[in-house]
Amino acid sequence: MSNDVPATQALDLSGNFEPRPAGEEESKRDRIVRLAGELFLERGYDSVSINDIIDVTGGSKGTIYSNFGSKEKLFEAVVEWMCGEVTVKIDIRTTGTIEEQLTRIAYSFVNIVLSTEVLKFHRLMTSIGRAFPEAGRLFYDTGPRTACGVIASWIALQQERGALRNDVDPFRLAMLFHDALIGEAMLKWLTSAVSEESRVARIDDTVRLAVDIFLNGSRPTR
Repeated sequence: MSNDVPATQALDLSGNFEPRPAGEEESKRDRIVRLAGELFLERGYDSVSINDIIDVTGGSKGTIYSNFGSKEKLFEAVVEWMCGEVTVKIDIRTTGTIEEQLTRIAYSFVNIVLSTEVLKFHRLMTSIGRAFPEAGRLFYDTGPRTACGVIASWIALQQERGALRNDVDPFRLAMLFHDALIGEAMLKWLTSAVSEESRVARIDDTVRLAVDIFLNGSRPTR
């Protein structure tokens, strides 16, 4: 395996989102979304008021309502932003062997999805999904579904090249790989059944096993 494959010590599970890459200016709307997102993660949805958001973002209620219309719509913008932060970081470059490519995909995905901030976000969405179904559907569509769509695009390319079996829907394969990577860690974290140290320590083993099982089960039969 080449040096292009990450190691555990390369993982950054802090999950601190940067407002913008260097050289890009953050818009007023993006700044409100980012800062409001930090508040929602810290306090929960119901405990954050429009006045709380104004306190950290500046401006006025008019600014919030002119940009978003309501607290609910602002929260939906936060959901879209945080989910976008995940999907944009999935590395589907096609350099190296197929094992190296899939390992890069796996590490780039778990590096952000199993970060502290995104896990907090999952816990928040789990807690409010029933009371706020619109946000729950938006989270699924822009988060897990979109992330699996990104991975599925890589799988479809490998199917076209004959490197993976083509008798199974690539999105379904992507969803299975997605669940193999994060299912155990996500469940244990959401239920507080594992320490942070144990969660991080198992990532390498989980990635290796998921990649191995996926490739062995998805290679075309000769």
